[in-house]
Amino acid sequence: MATHKFTDYIEEPAITRIRRWSYHTVRQACIRNDLYTCGDCEAYDKMLNMADRTEPTTKAMYLVAKDIQEHSKDQTITNVMFILEREAVLTTFEINGSDEI
Repeated sequence: MATHKFTDYIEEPAITRIRRWSYHTVRQACIRNDLYTCGDCEAYDKMLNMADRTEPTTKAMYLVAKDIQEHSKDQTITNVMFILEREAVLTTFEINGSDEI
């Protein structure tokens, strides 16, 4: 007797994951978590603008998190990356080119 999986019966659509962050979402994550308290306004603005100009790839997230960690008290880069992923990155999905929202 042949066994079939549920996935054998459905056609898999083209699914695209879109990840975004912005100046404002990174700023809000910093405020909520008491981050970047040891930096000046110019350095803070430079970091936020860098985040705003990039997509939240692993490399970009590391660079932003490293900058935040260097200007924060008692933080590790991986913890800041976790905070950014959880609070600053917005993930949406498109199915067959439509977001259906």
